[in-house]
Amino acid sequence: MNEAPEASGVRWERDDDGIVHVVFDRPGEKVNLLTPEILVALEGWLELWRREEAVRGLLFRSDKPGMFLAGVDVEAIAAVREAHQAAEAARFGQRVLGRIADFPWPSACAIRGVCLGGGTELALACTWRLAADDPSVQIGLPEVQLGIIPGFGGTQRLPRLVGLGPSLELVLAGRAVDARRALRIGLVDALVPEAYLVREARRWLLGQAPARRRAKHVAARLVETVPPLRRYVLAQARKRTAARVRELEYPAPFRALEALEAALTRPLPEGLDIEARIVGELVASTTSKNLIWLFKTQTARKRTAGTFAAPPRDVRRAAVLGAGIMGSGIAYLLADRGIPVRLRDVRPEALLEAARTAAGLWRRRVEQRRIGAREARQRLGYLSLTLDWSGLRHVDLVIEAVVEDLQVKRDVLAEVERRTSERAVFASNTSSIPITEIAARALHPERVVGLHFFNPVPRMPLVEIVAGERTSPEALATVHALAVRLGKTPVVVRDRPGFLVNRILMPYLNEALLLVGEGVSIEAVDRAMTGFGMPVGPLALLDQVGLDTALHVARVLAAAFPVQAASASPLLEKMVADGRLGVKSGRGFYRYDGQRRRGPDESVYPAAGAGPRREIPPEMLQERMILAIVNEAARCLEEGVVGEPQDVDVALVLGTGFPPFRGGILRWADATGVPVITDRLVRLAEALGERFAPAPLLREMVREQRRFYEGEPAPAPSLLHGGGVSPWPR
Repeated sequence: MNEAPEASGVRWERDDDGIVHVVFDRPGEKVNLLTPEILVALEGWLELWRREEAVRGLLFRSDKPGMFLAGVDVEAIAAVREAHQAAEAARFGQRVLGRIADFPWPSACAIRGVCLGGGTELALACTWRLAADDPSVQIGLPEVQLGIIPGFGGTQRLPRLVGLGPSLELVLAGRAVDARRALRIGLVDALVPEAYLVREARRWLLGQAPARRRAKHVAARLVETVPPLRRYVLAQARKRTAARVRELEYPAPFRALEALEAALTRPLPEGLDIEARIVGELVASTTSKNLIWLFKTQTARKRTAGTFAAPPRDVRRAAVLGAGIMGSGIAYLLADRGIPVRLRDVRPEALLEAARTAAGLWRRRVEQRRIGAREARQRLGYLSLTLDWSGLRHVDLVIEAVVEDLQVKRDVLAEVERRTSERAVFASNTSSIPITEIAARALHPERVVGLHFFNPVPRMPLVEIVAGERTSPEALATVHALAVRLGKTPVVVRDRPGFLVNRILMPYLNEALLLVGEGVSIEAVDRAMTGFGMPVGPLALLDQVGLDTALHVARVLAAAFPVQAASASPLLEKMVADGRLGVKSGRGFYRYDGQRRRGPDESVYPAAGAGPRREIPPEMLQERMILAIVNEAARCLEEGVVGEPQDVDVALVLGTGFPPFRGGILRWADATGVPVITDRLVRLAEALGERFAPAPLLREMVREQRRFYEGEPAPAPSLLHGGGVSPWPR
């Protein structure tokens, strides 16, 4: 009989040996989630099973391929606004999992595929954890990436199980580990071929588990038992965390250290109470709300079903044309995802360098024990090199990554159309040339689409998908599905010069160049923006991208937008003409020894025509550069470059490093206040020129008292300066 509540996404059944199988299988979805409804049902079921004499053990498993539990429902976390509500929700989850840990019979998790967050915490509450011996297994506690910490006992049970060192690795970085790493650190008790996983878990529950667990390493025991050593390890972890993020902006990893320390110094009930209190404080924070919003928005852009008017074509084989930095990175990514790819270039040395780089990346992952040597060899085997046009007849997709020259791209497209099948999609990795122009002379312009990756390709999560005037829904759907398969977040943009990210970024970079010409130091400009939360300053970014590359994009945009062109700094032209290309030439705004930055290059100032050095408050420098981004983003929305503000915010966070804790440039604009921003733009336009004239959309929003995100609460804090005398000339 079943007297407890039912819940969607989970069911239970008892087998003939008295083992209760709790089966997660969320209908119609790819992932299983630990919802409040499921927790309520589990609590009732646990009480029921405790009273039944026939029960001999609990087995938690999933019927969904490649998936155990992806964690707690993010929507439920996002809905909580008050700290005390979040703390009580954490205590409820702790109570339910505590009943699993205290169950009178043993319990086991049969983990296959993804096991994250609340799923991992459920596994930690079990007597045994068995995982499939398969590369798809990923076990972790990624909560810090959402601005919170594990709240269902994860920070307390994990250190007690595996020790402080592995717990720091899992909790502070929020990265998952594979099955073999999980076994080595003691997070799982055994690896089993997936076909026998449930059978083996049942054997353990029926009394055939190993008599002893693997003992903790002596170093782990010393850290736990010797207070000075424990304090030293925690202090070092705090120091490393502080070098990576600032506590004011990203408090979660620092609060996680408090909870982990409590696990080793307090009884379990006290540690759980501390964990719940910290969760409550973090869930209610602006940082957490912004990070959760970004996660939800980013996830929405990865959905393919129903996004386009045609289904995608499955990409079974691909070709990449051009073995430069971008082309070789794209080819590596395709091969890494198991897609056979043919990489073509006219230079043998470029092909050899691409192969060496790819092999080095896989070798490093083998050394990090993230993949096996056999798997690395297999992935390298997916990559083939060629100097000619052979092998294109059987590919489903050709990605062009040759030089940024319209005629060259048209010539390459013509060659490809003669050699590929009638349905093969041609995707250009152009960063600024309109796709419609590239496809203007094509036999099949409907098969031509933009697929703009960002450098470095393996690490940058954003891809811009550019729809030309005649691009078909099938071509769009095909590259969108591929981008998701490659682990990227795609944003679909209209075919306008500079597309989205580069167009919005150039006014920001131009303001930085103008400030140098006005006597502001290189370090002050960059320091102002890293102080705002950007990962690097705009001038250091120009050096990394390459000043010649930035100049090419600037010229494309100048031809399309005369107002911006009229105020463009001449500094880029001068520096490129002087051979200053940034990191790749050893000289840019900074001097470089290889990849290592040595310091600012003082000879830039005469080239910029800079007058006497000016000391300007960083908030005012931030205002000029950030408001340039807001204004251009509003123009992009106005012109329909993207469909909604979410596209802008996700693209700038993933493509430029705009600080995630702020949620995105337009969420920041809402928090600051659209009327405030529009007023500041008017003042800057009066002082510095027409480029700061507020976009018509901003003026319209002020008149209609609208925000970019209507219906969402807008926090009040702002980093704009409080007024007073403007330092800018009128």
